[in-house]
Amino acid sequence: MKKIFETPSTGNYFFGYYDKSPLNLDNTLLLACKSNFIDRAVTSSDQLEIGYFKYQESNKFIKVATTRAWNWQQGCMLQWVMNGSGKKIIFNDIVDNKFVSIILNIDTKERQILPMSYYTMSSGGDFVLCIDNERHAFYRPNYSYKGIDNLSKKHPCPDDDGIWFISIKTNETRQIISLKQILAIKPLSNMEGAIHYLEHLMINPNDKRFMFLHRWKINDGSVYSRLYTADTDGHDIYLLNDSGRVSHSCWKNNNEIISWSGLTNAINFLRKYKKIVKYTIKPLLPYYKKISGGGSVEGGSKLSQFVTGDSYINFKDKTKVKTRLKFGELQKDGHPSFSKVNGNLLLTDTYPIKSNKNKQELILFDLKSKSILAKKYLSHDKYSQSPMRCDLHPKWSHDGKMISIDTIDNDYRSIYVYET
Repeated sequence: MKKIFETPSTGNYFFGYYDKSPLNLDNTLLLACKSNFIDRAVTSSDQLEIGYFKYQESNKFIKVATTRAWNWQQGCMLQWVMNGSGKKIIFNDIVDNKFVSIILNIDTKERQILPMSYYTMSSGGDFVLCIDNERHAFYRPNYSYKGIDNLSKKHPCPDDDGIWFISIKTNETRQIISLKQILAIKPLSNMEGAIHYLEHLMINPNDKRFMFLHRWKINDGSVYSRLYTADTDGHDIYLLNDSGRVSHSCWKNNNEIISWSGLTNAINFLRKYKKIVKYTIKPLLPYYKKISGGGSVEGGSKLSQFVTGDSYINFKDKTKVKTRLKFGELQKDGHPSFSKVNGNLLLTDTYPIKSNKNKQELILFDLKSKSILAKKYLSHDKYSQSPMRCDLHPKWSHDGKMISIDTIDNDYRSIYVYET
């Protein structure tokens, strides 16, 4: 990987999550967010600038909008509409005391306002899927937005929460999945009295199905996660992984998902039961952490892998087919994605690794040859163990020729662009 562009040191620039590309279809424009600080949490009054670089020509940032709906990990969900084949972008904002989505033509400044903040957009640009960020903000503040304190939604398990579909053409909005529906699927005793939420929605390449996580906080203070898929109209819901261990995922193709997850084993199976968690797992957890010698961030020890079952796993949608990716180079949780032009090329990263001076790894891996094509180490000591951390969140260009990352490799936030 050869670095061909770096945002200027005169500002703090970043993009956001790993499932969206800042590069337009012909790789001439690079979307970016600009903040005037990096050393504290986001507040309701903080504005984020939105713009782009004609990065092959200059390092001048061209501002087109601002937003107050943003966070350090996912930004404002900024991306190109229809993969950047035109001049429209989409991002989240606050309008009339509501979280909304803005579709903006960067040339004409014409705007369309969608009635909810969105989570993921179809590749064809004709619909978005949403969660209720007014409620999500109470329970996942680092992955939601400040600015609206609707206390009526501060409820651990409301029946009316869920997932919504919005048509871009008509603004028609309808709930396609309710939290109540999800709670009725193979209920567990550890669900009782827990805080429940849905998140991490991602649509597959042909826009037919999407994945999402159902998460709830259990008695030992940890989170139990289930991975689901469903049709994009909310039908044909399928529980793909019920081990309780699901982290970052991506679609490999229309029918397969790669996910840092655990497979159900005799030990993590016990987390399903509320009393076992309360009276056995919770008291033993501090001792386990001392002797386990690593985890999904540092790279699992044999003991931690045995207990959690964590690794990258290939799931085949709507089946019980699950294949563990047993590659020594891919033993840490990261943010995976696949090239759209070569389905064997997996791009991922790691969190800051304490044992290696908080350096992060950027990895390009070929599943066919089972080999690393490129690996880089980026320093991230500052803020690495705080909510202000800067995950690399590596992202492909649409033609698979470029990779972009967010980083605090220096003492300011930057976007790097590499040629593959």
